[in-house]
Amino acid sequence: MKKKNSQKINPGNPLHIKLDEYESITGKKDLLNSEISLLKISKNISGYKKLRLEELGKKQLIIKKFSEIKGNLTKLQNLFPALKIPKILQKEQPVNEIENKEKEIQIDLLKSEGTIDDQLREIQEKLNKLEH
Repeated sequence: MKKKNSQKINPGNPLHIKLDEYESITGKKDLLNSEISLLKISKNISGYKKLRLEELGKKQLIIKKFSEIKGNLTKLQNLFPALKIPKILQKEQPVNEIENKEKEIQIDLLKSEGTIDDQLREIQEKLNKLEH
């Protein structure tokens, strides 16, 4: 049996690859662009965390205010006598109003999709600028 002369890569022996000047510069640019992207992502994440904490604080304040309002409404209802409204005067919500509300919800969803397309277009423009 013959043994093949195979080169083994040892962790102690680094592997060197010769790059021409253009490849070296392109690699450095790509690395720097990646670092910039990571820094921007980190900045956005920290901003998001800050805004999220503010949002949670405001939600807690709103919940507290709603509970106060609910308590005040129950106090007012207890102060006033109960009204008896005849069935003829009671108003039911027409079916048309319910259908209109459903259409408004669908329209809002379509508007939010448009913003995603705008964002994708902006990202594509940025990529085109980097290539030139």
